[in-house]
Amino acid sequence: MNNLAQLITSAAKDSPSAPFGTFQQSDRLDRVLERAAQAAEGLRRHGLQRGDIVAVVGTNCASYIVTWMAAQLLGIQTALINPGYPDEFLETMLDDIAPRALVWVSRSPGTVIHRKMCQIDASRAWLGELTTLTETCRDGAGRGAGIDCSYEEIAAYLHTSGTSGNPKFCALSHGYFLRLGRYFGDVMSFTRHDVVFNPLPLFHINPIGNGVVGALTGRAGFLSTEKFSAPEFWPMVKQHSVTALILHGPPVSLLKAKTTAEEALGHQVRIGFACDPDFLDEYGVPLGVGGYGSTEAGGFCHSVTFRPGDSDFPPEGATHLAGQPRHDLDWTLAEDGEILVRAKAPQVLFSGYAKAGNVVSALDKDGWFHTGDRGRLDGCGSLIFIERMSESIRVNAEYVPIDFVEDRLRRAPSLKEFALWRLDSSSRGHEPVIYSTSPDVDIAEIRDAVADLPRYMQPTKLIRIAAIPRDTGVGKVQRRLLGDQPVLATESLK
Repeated sequence: MNNLAQLITSAAKDSPSAPFGTFQQSDRLDRVLERAAQAAEGLRRHGLQRGDIVAVVGTNCASYIVTWMAAQLLGIQTALINPGYPDEFLETMLDDIAPRALVWVSRSPGTVIHRKMCQIDASRAWLGELTTLTETCRDGAGRGAGIDCSYEEIAAYLHTSGTSGNPKFCALSHGYFLRLGRYFGDVMSFTRHDVVFNPLPLFHINPIGNGVVGALTGRAGFLSTEKFSAPEFWPMVKQHSVTALILHGPPVSLLKAKTTAEEALGHQVRIGFACDPDFLDEYGVPLGVGGYGSTEAGGFCHSVTFRPGDSDFPPEGATHLAGQPRHDLDWTLAEDGEILVRAKAPQVLFSGYAKAGNVVSALDKDGWFHTGDRGRLDGCGSLIFIERMSESIRVNAEYVPIDFVEDRLRRAPSLKEFALWRLDSSSRGHEPVIYSTSPDVDIAEIRDAVADLPRYMQPTKLIRIAAIPRDTGVGKVQRRLLGDQPVLATESLK
């Protein structure tokens, strides 16, 4: 198998009745493929052909999934873009990929409509319908179809979340996706009896790579949702007979805070990705999978399995136990603790960053990708992910484990929404501080929560702000932006 079009068509042949779509709108996979083929013909009539780059800007919906499938059937390179970005920011991002067309899915074109390129409304792609917003791209014959794409050809451009700078487009080949789907599908043991649910935005590698491609590889069904809702989560999981969850830190935390074990009774979930042991224990899920990866580092390059009640986890937290590497990848730690990864086979890692219409490799002369993440080894040689190096707190040469300290701070009931970050200190390097939106915080609760921590880990100030800046995709705290927020009040914790 060389490309995603072959994967999609073979999965539909092997598991025609697998449900595909969203909780709100789904169908059998074979009929979804028919819808995608009809949408692909519409894209072709608009002058699009194999090898073209198309920017897809849209929200989670069944039409989004059909649009992605249609692009693969035609051999189009899809740049999947966060629909929450402002129009002027979209303009600057598009310069790096120079798309031939813009496709909007359940999102208004806004002021970007003035760009002189083909623009298409695919909000009704689920019905096989595309609406022309501007002139077509070109006339003339196409250059083959997606089924002819090579293993090395670029299939998609996915952008980073921007937590360490402006989002960068990662060029991902067909081989990259096929390898990721096989690895993730094997780790999760997907089969045609599974229904996989991933509620995250489809423009990230987790839902589109681990979720959609992983499910297709395992011949499983796949469902997303138009908008994540904790109250509706367990009822919908039960209604659609979901057997595998693919989550992330923010939704796991929200579910633990907003739903009860009683609400989950009767579910059929057998395995959960990024679900910590407490989650497994609370909701009766028998097996969990954790790991480490990034869009650049193969999507998912380290994995570990655990069960309800497992407590042998590092101080950084269960979600940081990255485990052992996949078979086709080397890894090491640099002297400063940075995690480096290197492919042992073709198309394991991303092909490079898109810059001014070109793909520029980000590997060093020895083939290593420098992740920008700090890690360490546990006693058994497994990788522990500590933090983004650009988001570290270092006090008197000691690193403060952010997740560990934040977990301890959750023992303070009055501290509702918060994030640990830093202020520069001439004498200590950094000073750990708490940014919070909570209006009435009991300082004594905070002091008690961290009293037994080493002095350098203890926050020195509580800084109240109006809102915690978060990535609009998966809700990650954008710590670099915390210091830019207007300060409402500051209180010493010493």
